[in-house]
Amino acid sequence: MEYREQQRHHLSTLNAMGFTKNSKDIQEDHDQELRAKKIAVGLINAQIRISSYLNKRTAHFSRTQKQILLIGISLFFSAFSLYLIFKSIQ
Repeated sequence: MEYREQQRHHLSTLNAMGFTKNSKDIQEDHDQELRAKKIAVGLINAQIRISSYLNKRTAHFSRTQKQILLIGISLFFSAFSLYLIFKSIQ
């Protein structure tokens, strides 16, 4: 068999076994990929807007003040997480 004939034979075998996608599946994958990309871009843009806002709000804080704020936020959310865990166990 020639190389091209072998390729066609392998492709037809894969098609028969269901290992290849038809054009409808490929289009659905492409559409899903586009939707996922739009969502990802939207999330990234939201993160950029929020981080810019927070950077402006905390620009005048000293390094120590930022560290204290970070520790406070971490303690708050740690305590809240523990509360939810213990509440769900009871």
